[in-house]
Amino acid sequence: MRRLALILPVLMATLPGSALAVDPGLAASLKELDATTRLIQVCDIAVMDKTSSRKDGVTDRAFIDMLHRPEINGDVAVGDGGAFRRKGEWYEFSYRCAVTPDHMQTTKLSVNGIRHVPHSEWEAKNFYP
Repeated sequence: MRRLALILPVLMATLPGSALAVDPGLAASLKELDATTRLIQVCDIAVMDKTSSRKDGVTDRAFIDMLHRPEINGDVAVGDGGAFRRKGEWYEFSYRCAVTPDHMQTTKLSVNGIRHVPHSEWEAKNFYP
């Protein structure tokens, strides 16, 4: 399952605009996942989009469940165990991610408390360069 979590964000980084609308293959892959995994993947993708910019660089990895499992209630995931990587550096964050009933698109995303993670903490948190 984590392998798919690593593949989808890489695909997202290469696609302009809304990747689900642009790439039917990605949407088809998401539809094959169970609803909870799909919710997490769609939120991962949304975090990548939200934390990427031309000025600060593209986020190439994002996982809402990197450090802790999210609390999922219906179509909403909430947690404080998210992490993303941008320009080779890792950042932790808390979040609230709401998705459509089919878990194919986000309807609202907030990413808060972004903290740069020092390299000295990477091994304990299973971060990689």
